[in-house]
Parts: sequence; C-alpha cells; structure tokens
Amino acid sequence: MEYKGLETIDRQNGFGFPLKIDRHLLGLSIVLGVIIVVMSFVSGNFLTHTNLLNVLQQASFVMILAFGMTFVLSTGGIDLSVGSICGICGGMVAWLLKQDVHVVIAVAAALLLGLFIGAVNGLTITKLFLSPFMATLAMMIILRGILYVWTGAIPFRSYMTNGFQFLGSGRIFGVQFPVIVAVVLLIVLLIIYRKMKFGRHILALGSSEEAVRISGIKVDMLRIKVYALSGLTAAVAGVLLASRLTTVNPEMGKGYELEAIAAAIIGGTALAGGKGTLIGTALGAIILFMIKNAMNLKNVNPYWETIVIGLIILLAVAVPILAGYFKGKVKNS
Repeated sequence: MEYKGLETIDRQNGFGFPLKIDRHLLGLSIVLGVIIVVMSFVSGNFLTHTNLLNVLQQASFVMILAFGMTFVLSTGGIDLSVGSICGICGGMVAWLLKQDVHVVIAVAAALLLGLFIGAVNGLTITKLFLSPFMATLAMMIILRGILYVWTGAIPFRSYMTNGFQFLGSGRIFGVQFPVIVAVVLLIVLLIIYRKMKFGRHILALGSSEEAVRISGIKVDMLRIKVYALSGLTAAVAGVLLASRLTTVNPEMGKGYELEAIAAAIIGGTALAGGKGTLIGTALGAIILFMIKNAMNLKNVNPYWETIVIGLIILLAVAVPILAGYFKGKVKNS
C-alpha cells in the first residue's frame, strides 16, 4: 500500500499470491487511456511518437516539482514557493555560468540553494509557528521579487555551454534527459516514501501529529527535512528548465506551484495529509499536460487552460469528498 487508507481490490494470481489493485491508480489509468483514444481520433498528430515524447518532456518539469509537493501535502502542509524556487535556482545556475563557473559547480550551487530555501521554509513554519500557507506564500513573493531585482527584469542570456545544454535538450536512447531525470527521481523517492522510516513518519505526521510526537519522533526536524526536499526538487526542475529554455526570465516557474499541487491532488494525494501516491502524482502530471496538449492541437485559446486546470482541481478534490459522503449515507441507510 502506498498510503494510509488506500482503497485496494484483492485478487489472486495463478500462483495463489494476492494481488492488490489500487482503485485510484486504476481510475487514473482508465482516464489516461480514454484521453489517448479520444484524441487519436480528434487529431492525427496526437498519437505520434514526437508529440507523446513532447508531452512527457513538458510534464517532467512539473512532475519533478509535484514529487516534492506530494511529500509536503502528505504532512498536511503546502508549499506555494516551489515555482519561485524553480525560477531563482534557474537564475543562479545561469548567472554562475555567465561568470564562467564550471557547470558542475554551478548546478551544485543551484541545488544547494533550493535545499537551503526549503529548509528556511521549514524553520519558519516550525520556529515562528506560521502556517505553511502563509510562510511559503511570503517566500514565494520574496523570491520572485529578488529575481526581478537580480535580473533587472531582463532575462539572463548567453550562458549556455555544451555540457549544460544536454541537461535540458539531450537524449538517451531517443528519450529527453528531463524525462529520464523524472523517472529516476520517481524510483528513488518511491523507495524513500514506501520503504524507509522517513516516508512512514511523513504519512503518520499527516494523519496525527500528536501521535507522532508521543512516539518520540522529532516533528520539527521532520517538517524541515520535508520542506528541504521540496526545495531540492524545485531546484532540480529549475536547473533543467534553465537548460531547456536557454534563457532565464524573472517570470520563469511562475504558476508552476499550482500545476504541481494539481498533479498531486489528481494523483490521489490528500490536502488534509496522511495520504499520498507518487505514481499517482506522475500520472496526474501526464494527464494534466495531455489535456493541455490536446487543447493546443485543437487551437483552443491558451487562456482557457487556466480555467480547465482549476476545474480539474475542483473535481479532483470534490469527488473523494462526495464519494465518502454517499458511502456514509449508504451505510447509515
């Protein structure tokens, strides 16, 4: 089971071992399949190898952000600063490269910056007793302002090197490097989330903070680590995005926090905490960008994308609540 309260269907395979089917992931897979089938008839360009790889690459940046967001939401918190962290870490790596700093050092510095900002978020929440919403909202605004001042509202350009360009545009066996990074991160974070104490403590914290405190776990340190991880994943996305776009403007990453939250919620992560699924988050990001890609192929006004994303979030949040309500009605009747 990937999170507490996960609904599964038990089946027996040919060897007599039970198989557990996650109903939510099954539902997401069906939705994904329906989108693919419908769009393959609506647009002849949708099901092409090039277009599908393009969708995966576009989704990979938000997917990486959403992985960190899944950890944060699982604790019952939220991180609104990830889009700004993505932007300022992309700015950091670009600025260092313009100063002729070696690409490895520049990337490492950007990742450390994201880790540090995330840890500051955690410290602000735990030591100043601010709500995660207010603390990360303030950080989002501060970082965006710093990026505007730093760039002078003029994009960073002419920082690209061959080694750095590979991070955003390179391919391995025909698959874009950002997609490979997203898959590797998914595997690593799945192991942390499902097999290590850190992941179990996060889910326990989201379910009952008091129970976690009584068990002797250092709750404040756990929160700081979770927000530091969120900052690190945002920095990874920022570095890859800076490489992919070849310029860093002060708006880079703006709005990504909403898409990351949307991907996590669509995937089955609970806003109240205690429930989360990284595989679901990955599928949520893919579904989100397949819908956006479908709208682009049909030449739908891009401003409608924001409305559609908002409706998807509303639907993803409302369906479990309504399902629980009607389930309770059935039991009581």
